[in-house]
Amino acid sequence: MEKTAQYYESTEILKDNGDFLDLIGNAGYRNASGVLIHSVHLPDAFFDLKSGLAGEFLQKLSNYSVRAAIVLEDSHLNHPRFREMVLEANKGGNIAYFTDAGAAGDWLDK
Repeated sequence: MEKTAQYYESTEILKDNGDFLDLIGNAGYRNASGVLIHSVHLPDAFFDLKSGLAGEFLQKLSNYSVRAAIVLEDSHLNHPRFREMVLEANKGGNIAYFTDAGAAGDWLDK
């Protein structure tokens, strides 16, 4: 029996919903319990809440019951609406935002 990976770390640029579904599929294929995403792999539209991309992606994670830790650069938190979304998401249990990759990995390992 193959050991379940704790989490799958994205190394590809995620441009659209198809890429997000591929990420979720790759995590499932590896029996990972979650995904770790660095903000450099996310398109600018993800941080513009008007685009709807962040909401669509977060909904997909929820629909497929995939835990996700997203590592942000501090500059992303300068956008008030995006910061509000981050604070709200961090109250839940399946998606969390971090500014430190180590803390994100530790959260996924729990």
